[in-house]
Amino acid sequence: MTGYGRSDEHNDQLVLTVEIRTINSRFLDFSPRLPKALLPFEDEAYRIVKKRCERGRVSLSAKIEYHPGEKNTLTLNTDKLEEYMMVVKDIQKSSDRVDFPTMGDILRLPEIFVNGEQKDENELKTVFLSVLNKTLNEVELNRISEGENIKSDLSMRLDLLIGLVNKIRKITISDRDDNMKQYKQKIQALVDDINLDESRLYQEIAILAEKKDITEELVRLDSHIDLFTNYMNSKENKGKKLNFLLQEMGREINTIGSKTDEIQISHLAVDMKDELEKIREQVQNIV
Repeated sequence: MTGYGRSDEHNDQLVLTVEIRTINSRFLDFSPRLPKALLPFEDEAYRIVKKRCERGRVSLSAKIEYHPGEKNTLTLNTDKLEEYMMVVKDIQKSSDRVDFPTMGDILRLPEIFVNGEQKDENELKTVFLSVLNKTLNEVELNRISEGENIKSDLSMRLDLLIGLVNKIRKITISDRDDNMKQYKQKIQALVDDINLDESRLYQEIAILAEKKDITEELVRLDSHIDLFTNYMNSKENKGKKLNFLLQEMGREINTIGSKTDEIQISHLAVDMKDELEKIREQVQNIV
């Protein structure tokens, strides 16, 4: 499900901001964008996210802003400068050149400057992970809120689906005698010139009625809806099971539509397919 969270931490030296966005995905896809100072903690951040977010695409971004002052002024990274100079000397020896980098060239070299006083790494890690957890708390609240909205919509559509099933059941029961008469008339018309005894006639009617009977499909559909409701109300993640049950409901509805001779039931089967598709779209957010 989608979610968003943002948290900040202010202290005497810096402002650390963490922002997380999540969207639905079948697997956990962690996509961090961290400043260099936080890169050593990326694995720890992933472990925390994995524990808190079972799946989904999780985009994490963080930003550090140091307060201006002597503690944070840029200073020359002498160790890195010495490494660069050794490389320059090796190039001069191997190429018989006497060129030397200009001051502008040196200033543009990567990692040539460091903060005057680096914040203790353990302290920075503690601050970062604390802000990360607070951000995940906010994301979780958003996801719970969205989940409640999805659950409410699913419950409403399940009620509509149950109502359609009950309408079909009523039509099936009320029209049973009429259907038997129609089957008898059809068979008699087909075998009008054939001598067919009464017992044989009713046997053929029973066979035809059995082929057209949708009672079993309605019972299985009721069972699938009940199980869907139980999984939907479960605190565990049952998204894949919900999706499977929707496939089974679709099969039963298709069978009902193909077996029935009643135009009303055919129309109701189409309405059930429409509601089922809307339910399926919502379930994709939690699969």
